[in-house]
Amino acid sequence: MGHIRDRMDADLRLAGLAESTRIRYISCASRFVKHFMRPPQHMGENEIRQYMLHLTDERKLSVGCRLQYLGAIKFLYKVTLKRPEEVEAIPWPRRKRRDPIVPTRGEVQKLLDITTDLFWRSFFLTAYAAGLRRMEVVALRAEHIDSQAGLIRVEHGKGDKARQVRLDPQLLTALRGHWRHHHLPGPWLFPAPDRRAGWRDQPITRSAASAAFRRYADAAGLRKTLHLHSLRHAYATHLLEDGVDLRKLQVLLGHRRIETTAQYTRVRTDSIRATPTLLGKLRL
Repeated sequence: MGHIRDRMDADLRLAGLAESTRIRYISCASRFVKHFMRPPQHMGENEIRQYMLHLTDERKLSVGCRLQYLGAIKFLYKVTLKRPEEVEAIPWPRRKRRDPIVPTRGEVQKLLDITTDLFWRSFFLTAYAAGLRRMEVVALRAEHIDSQAGLIRVEHGKGDKARQVRLDPQLLTALRGHWRHHHLPGPWLFPAPDRRAGWRDQPITRSAASAAFRRYADAAGLRKTLHLHSLRHAYATHLLEDGVDLRKLQVLLGHRRIETTAQYTRVRTDSIRATPTLLGKLRL
């Protein structure tokens, strides 16, 4: 896209979008342009509709992926090209609302028990005990752990929003042991390994973390439907079961909308187990 790409990148920066979002949006917009091999200013609503149908019917991308593509194209036309009329009539794909798949406390325990590698055990423990997203655990630095205040600072959460979560004393002990055992040079809590130098000056990749979770989850005999993000779901659900207020949980998770947090009320099991028994009042 040449200069259009540069202008879009500048517009994304001015809009305050996170670097990861900027990279995804520019990549999606570039693929849209490459598909037709025409400059975006020479295209409009018809091409956008064709491309979204191509992503849906031919490439069969998930709703989440198509939302990213359409978000990028809408930004390109609304902001960078100043032609909002080209995208106003393009509908957003509807995501089917599904309840999160939550590991039980027993399953979390099995995962931690089977994870003999201290590096990955500390990683999984942090994701569960602090309710952090994969990208948030990866980005943790030593300076983000405030042992005096008992807090973990998440500098760049989803949407580049910052927040604070409680630092569990047991997690602090585990992280200190992890730091000493691996002789980490800092600043990253979970740096990428280097065969020659020990550790790189960059965090472990998100894909490596997901692969490690799947490896240990399989070894523990956990459900295939569980993923690394499931530990965050477990954090939210288990806190609700322990009586944490929904509004407080919203702040801890960094959700913009309370409706997003409320999804965990549908999967908590303590209220289901507390349902009065009917058969106990019958003579069977």
